[in-house]
Amino acid sequence: MTEVNQKLPTRVPKLSLGRVGTTAQDDIDESLRVLREVQADVNAHARIRAYRPIPTVAFSRRESLMPEFAAASAAARGFGFDPVIRLAGGRAVAYDQTCLIIDLMAPLKFYGDHIAAFEAGAGCFRDVLGDLGLDARVGPVVGEYCAGDHSVNARGQVKVVGIAQRAMRRARLLTACIVLENPERLRPVVDAVYGAMKLDWSPASLGSVRGEGVQGTLDEIVLELVTGLQQRHSKWAYPQISHIDDPGA
Repeated sequence: MTEVNQKLPTRVPKLSLGRVGTTAQDDIDESLRVLREVQADVNAHARIRAYRPIPTVAFSRRESLMPEFAAASAAARGFGFDPVIRLAGGRAVAYDQTCLIIDLMAPLKFYGDHIAAFEAGAGCFRDVLGDLGLDARVGPVVGEYCAGDHSVNARGQVKVVGIAQRAMRRARLLTACIVLENPERLRPVVDAVYGAMKLDWSPASLGSVRGEGVQGTLDEIVLELVTGLQQRHSKWAYPQISHIDDPGA
């Protein structure tokens, strides 16, 4: 993991960029470790963790208790995707190196309820994708996997970002999966996993940043996304402040 060590303005969340360990579970554990740091942070400093994952199907804790879980896990492994239990979320999500996982972490007291936190976070993802040229909107599309009112879509047609949330003692996690490249490899994985769990979804509902015409290498796109969230669209982390401080002031 590479820590981005730079002098940050008060409003800019601290960024941890890159994978840790060798397994999907290592990355889940690292996110939990960072979240624990936020819990213990007496200065109430927000954090962002971002990484491009290895092939993973992240199930919810509830799904792990379902009788279909064993078959769904086997279906994931059949495509070379490692099943893990996600820290937040209601339904399974498949992702790999063509995706970007972003964990937004902030003190629990910043938002009075989970809806306000969802709205702030989803709005930031919408705006940073808009900076890349997407017609990004907040809301579900017909047939999307892990459907949610605060998904971020393109053109009202395809889901590009899935968002989940978990509130803990003194800390809140808002985690997102952004599909960067063509999702052709992800679609059959979701199809098999959801089929095993007897869940409906439409493969055509899954889109990507690249599919919306964004140019550049994946590293360049990732840099734009994390920089935008960290500096331009960090209002989710400090809702009590109504203006963005100028880093050059």
